[in-house]
Amino acid sequence: MNSTLAGKKIMIVFGTRPEAIKLSPVIQALKEDGNFKIVVCSTGQHREMLKQVLDIFNIEVDDDLDLMKPNQTLFDITADSLVRLKGSIEKHQPEIIMVQGDTTTAFTSALAAYYKNVKVAHVEAGLRSYDLFHPFPEEANRRFISVISDYNFVPTGDAKKNLIQEGFSAESIYVTGNTVVDALLQIKVKIDDPNYSEKIKSNFEFKLGQNLFSKKLILITLHRREKFGEELKDLLYTLKDLAEKYPDYNFIYPVHLNPNVVNPVREILGTRENFILTQPLDYLNFLYLMSKCHFIMSDSGGVQEECYVFNKPIIVMREVTERNEAIRAGYAFLTGSDKEIILSRFSEIDSKIDSGFNFFTTENPYGDGKASGRIVEIFRSKSVN
Repeated sequence: MNSTLAGKKIMIVFGTRPEAIKLSPVIQALKEDGNFKIVVCSTGQHREMLKQVLDIFNIEVDDDLDLMKPNQTLFDITADSLVRLKGSIEKHQPEIIMVQGDTTTAFTSALAAYYKNVKVAHVEAGLRSYDLFHPFPEEANRRFISVISDYNFVPTGDAKKNLIQEGFSAESIYVTGNTVVDALLQIKVKIDDPNYSEKIKSNFEFKLGQNLFSKKLILITLHRREKFGEELKDLLYTLKDLAEKYPDYNFIYPVHLNPNVVNPVREILGTRENFILTQPLDYLNFLYLMSKCHFIMSDSGGVQEECYVFNKPIIVMREVTERNEAIRAGYAFLTGSDKEIILSRFSEIDSKIDSGFNFFTTENPYGDGKASGRIVEIFRSKSVN
């Protein structure tokens, strides 16, 4: 006898800030629908950063696996999370486990579900760089999840095409848009409020100086594991050269706390007057900087999606990207770590912005902010045996 997924218990698992950002609108939508039993499980490796996001969306965690410990390796995270997820699944008895993206705990959550014969739903499925070490270990993680996943919620047509070409059934693939757009449109309302915005601005100026926003502001994020070592140092020297070449610009860099990042950053950039190094920022403050910056330089995957909402071009300092929609849309520019290409792109984007050039003439390739509602509707209507 066939029935729908309505009424089923869904365990939603996340442990990092990006996962929480992209899953919070889905949790909201499922709870508002009222036809599902929802268990929110945190693997807990980004505890403070998670709390900031969960507070924004008023999400409460039902089960905290508390994985965070100093200097843990991928081996630690993989082994510890798998064991603790076993206990959580046995405790809550979900019929579906939902994961997002490509973290190691997303993979182990899907694997634990498979071991327990629980269906897997994968939000933001189908992203591919087709290079197992760029990004590392995310490219392998998301491919592993695809093999296990029963419901693949893909953000774009490109992602669907990837899965089809890999031999996955079209019946398991649903193009929903990216839930990050849902999240950002909620948050943008707060940032656009003049009173709220002024408070954030005043706080930044109090901490970082009154001239922070009086100059063109370049927002930088740089933290990818595969760049650790000489490649990261080379990129930092390129950024230092840019700061010297453009002394009337401010460069702001919220620095990842990993010693492999923070130590070379302080050594190479710490003495540049127009290079502002900060601790990692909470999400609202980071998005405020995104909304006010001239443009962005990053090796992040998610920032390539987020910057469209604020109409900010981005230099993508990676060799390959799984978000080629942004490249084709004309607002993201892939440079790798090549110094001359980075300097050239910087100059080109800067000049075009000053001339009034519009980088955002196409619709947002990542959706219209209704992805979460589509996921709920798919669950409500999907027939199961």
